[in-house]
Amino acid sequence: MEQDRPDDLTGAQVKELLAELTTLTGDTAHARPVLELLIGEILTRTSVEPAGQDLYLSVTGLLPPCDALLPPHAVMPAELDEQERRGFELLWHADEGRYIVVRKIALRNLSDERSVMDEILNTADLAQRCQARIASE
Repeated sequence: MEQDRPDDLTGAQVKELLAELTTLTGDTAHARPVLELLIGEILTRTSVEPAGQDLYLSVTGLLPPCDALLPPHAVMPAELDEQERRGFELLWHADEGRYIVVRKIALRNLSDERSVMDEILNTADLAQRCQARIASE
């Protein structure tokens, strides 16, 4: 990975980073790389997706499966401020019996490779806080 990249990342640069990291994990990088990382109990999946004319870093955090067949009552964590609540979706994945946190971050808001990794870690942290809140209900 290059140390001196420009202050704004292009979609091709982020895809290259994800492909490189995917290869380091032992997986095969595809034309549209998806990086999977297990952070604690949260499985994250990261890719670059188009939305209109913009490109987004799409980061999904899969919470551990629930024991119930139907989703437990989902409550947004109280410790999240209003701005943070708008930055993600908490969805129920019926096929897998688990909640997922989905975040889409515009690439124009990411300045370097570290900011990409930070967003993956931020998503895992957010998913862990959601998991703790749901478990306490």
